[in-house]
Amino acid sequence: MSEWYRFLKRDQELDVYFFAVPRLSLDIMGYWPGRTGDTWPWRSLIHFAILSIGVATELHAGMRFLDGQQITMALETLCPAGTSAVTLLKMFLMLRFRRDLSIMWNRLRALLFDPKWERPEQRDIRLRYSAMAARINFWPLSAGFFTCTTYNLNPILIAIILYLQNRYEDFVWFTPFNMTMPKVLLSYPFFPLTYVFIAYTGYVTIFMFGGCDGFYFEFCAHLSALFEVLQAEIESMFRPYTDHLELSPVQLYTLEQKMRSVIIRHNAIIDLTRFFRDRYTIITLAHFVSAAMVIGFSMVNLLTLGNNGLGALLYVAYTVAALSQLLVYCYGGTLVAESSTGLCRIMFACPWQLFRPQQRRLVQLLILRSQRPVSMAVPFFSPSLATFAAILQTSGSIIALVKSFQ
Repeated sequence: MSEWYRFLKRDQELDVYFFAVPRLSLDIMGYWPGRTGDTWPWRSLIHFAILSIGVATELHAGMRFLDGQQITMALETLCPAGTSAVTLLKMFLMLRFRRDLSIMWNRLRALLFDPKWERPEQRDIRLRYSAMAARINFWPLSAGFFTCTTYNLNPILIAIILYLQNRYEDFVWFTPFNMTMPKVLLSYPFFPLTYVFIAYTGYVTIFMFGGCDGFYFEFCAHLSALFEVLQAEIESMFRPYTDHLELSPVQLYTLEQKMRSVIIRHNAIIDLTRFFRDRYTIITLAHFVSAAMVIGFSMVNLLTLGNNGLGALLYVAYTVAALSQLLVYCYGGTLVAESSTGLCRIMFACPWQLFRPQQRRLVQLLILRSQRPVSMAVPFFSPSLATFAAILQTSGSIIALVKSFQ
């Protein structure tokens, strides 16, 4: 077991941190793309079927509560149901683009572990970003696992407390999540199996969240590392010529070839970023839409529950959870955008004037292309910390407005 959590230590190799959390989560569910992405493990289809049943029964239960005008129970059911439905969409798209994800992962690995980029400062950049990505990804996975386990143990703990207090008349078994199940499955001897099935659907959602969203953030973090490695490469190219006023033809030729190599790598990173962004467009958009639904349900809850402090606290917690999920995407988009624009500043600060006029076109092209940030934008918005701050501000304003009407 300790081998699984080596990425939490400080003294590990880059290969240990590289996609540690997404690989762990997706491999358990059967959705890790692997080297080729050609095969579909049976467990991936089994988990897809399990969550499909869970989403359908949970949505049905929520609609029944709405028909019965049980708003509180409906919101308690529909909030996790919406998250599970988006997770189901992520599972489908991970299978749909399985081969593309494998190609992107192998290409990213080839760029990141390039033996030509083995200077100490470049190794430090890659290691720093890899360790940071592994630890940030582990936080929502562990928090989600703890929350799901708490929900699953809640009925058992309540039953134990009632038994110890000899309150047998109040003893009623119920499931961790509200799902519409046939009555025969909610009675002896099938109830324990039903309980385990419903509890397991929560873990499928958690591990797919940790894997799919972790894959996005880790990919963004490594793209950012590649841009910073390029910056270090440019600085190292010009460092020997800082005090020169003129270069010899041999030196100019050598520097030009290195410059062309940097431009080729820069283009390859940009193409890889666009390819990855296109494959994750629907997932990113669905993630933001689902978070907006959770926030909207929270606002409705505040309007309907009034001064019920516990109910309001519950949906504030849902809102915080949704915003935490958005933070993963927004921070990843910010990392890519800021590191991509850093190239033009580094290039301009180098003694590029040593080039001849014809060779300076290479510098101009690199500066012009890197002035525009490489964006992870999807239709209607661009994931960034500025977007996240705007969502926080809007959510706070809505909450304050709702409270003013009570």
